[in-house]
Amino acid sequence: MFVRTPVILLGSLSLFACASQPSVVPVMDLAPAYASAALDNGGLRVAPLDQAWWRSFDDPVLNRLVDEALLGNLDIETAAARLQQAAGALRVAASNLLPSATVGASASTQRQSLDDPMARIASAFPDYDRTNSLYGLSTAASWELDVFGRLAAARRATGADQAAALADIDGARLSVAAEIATAYITARELQARVAIAEARVQTSERVRGLVALRFDEGSASRFEVDQADADLSASRATLPLVEAGLDATLNRIDLLSGRTPGHAAALLGRGDIPAALSVAVEDGPADLLVRRPDIVAAERRLAAADARVAEALTAYYPRLTVQGLVGFLSSGLSGLISDDTLQAAGSAGLSGRLFDFGATRGGVEAARGRTREAAAGYRSTVLRAVAEAEDGFSRLARGNRHALELEQSQAALTRASATARTAYDLGGLSLKDALDVQRRLLEVEDAAITAKAEASRASVGLFRVLGGGWTAGQLQTDVPDCPKTTPATQEGTARCNA
Repeated sequence: MFVRTPVILLGSLSLFACASQPSVVPVMDLAPAYASAALDNGGLRVAPLDQAWWRSFDDPVLNRLVDEALLGNLDIETAAARLQQAAGALRVAASNLLPSATVGASASTQRQSLDDPMARIASAFPDYDRTNSLYGLSTAASWELDVFGRLAAARRATGADQAAALADIDGARLSVAAEIATAYITARELQARVAIAEARVQTSERVRGLVALRFDEGSASRFEVDQADADLSASRATLPLVEAGLDATLNRIDLLSGRTPGHAAALLGRGDIPAALSVAVEDGPADLLVRRPDIVAAERRLAAADARVAEALTAYYPRLTVQGLVGFLSSGLSGLISDDTLQAAGSAGLSGRLFDFGATRGGVEAARGRTREAAAGYRSTVLRAVAEAEDGFSRLARGNRHALELEQSQAALTRASATARTAYDLGGLSLKDALDVQRRLLEVEDAAITAKAEASRASVGLFRVLGGGWTAGQLQTDVPDCPKTTPATQEGTARCNA
């Protein structure tokens, strides 16, 4: 009866501590399909959602820029360093489950003072030697028996941390590829806008020359000359701003690639804006739970926090440790290893808290609070991902339709501009009207370029928010299975195998 009472008491305390723990599994109510996916996008070419999604744009320069950025980006390097730290922590946690052993050797020499009372007595014997030597060789082992699952919970937590860090790397790679593609499209847009601005300057210069010639001939007024001068200055004023934006975008590409500015400018050359693409999607928002690295990382961090609740709960229970030592101790090296010098010891210790004035309970509540925070973070990440996906479909569909309308407007104004120029040359149209048509054409051309680029950027954004073809099944990490349920691990194992 004396032996069984503590066991019953511990079991009662365990059940009491875990009796009313809420579930940490977030319940997400997601729609079966994307509402915005059914919008008319103007007949865009459909591209598959795979890991090398940027290759669907069929642009060799873009492919090279992304490949270089994935090798040199410092955010990816930072994420890789965090994974290394998490892997080291997991190795430490796994080793704590196993016995540890140390080996040691010692040698000491002591010369005893004759003023020592014991030395005075010992010196009366003929074989007394003031100098003593002692040599030792020993092996010691210790092992904490994980009776209540503390070490197993710690290992589950660090395993989940490692899985989250691995997902963070893939998330960083996805973000870098998307940012490079977005910056590349912007660079092509600004190159086209620089060409339009230069063409506008050239057109304004020709008009200014023509007006000046007519003014000299007396067929144009000073007002028309001033108007042509103003239009020329306005055209020239636009060009530096667009060129500055292009320089900043090229520098952004180099920064994302981990290089000093200058490389992207030499590599890009001239080229067209990649055409916008639609993305093939067969599943609904629920698919994001395994296709978005940030969602998987958030879920793994929730699992880690949950496991640490189980670890905190084990502070209510004692720890059982066994230790052993085997070695040799001798006054001389020649006879160090022998049966006479052999010494051995073994022990088992049970230690636990008698009272701690609420420290253990505080640790458990803190762990539960972190789990609650992680659960809220997970829900927020999922909801944000779904909203981003819906926005991505909407931006792509409506943005491409906007670009198509501007292309039609541009074509109509191109015809109108040619007609107006002919009418002006024949004297059937005033300079003001001719300039208005030309100005509207250039404005629409500029807007059409921006709209086309925006539609392409929307394609990149959609690839990104849908996970870029990544799946959670790619995670390769040592996450141990849940241990057998004990009173101390009833809470904290809800998601260890999720």
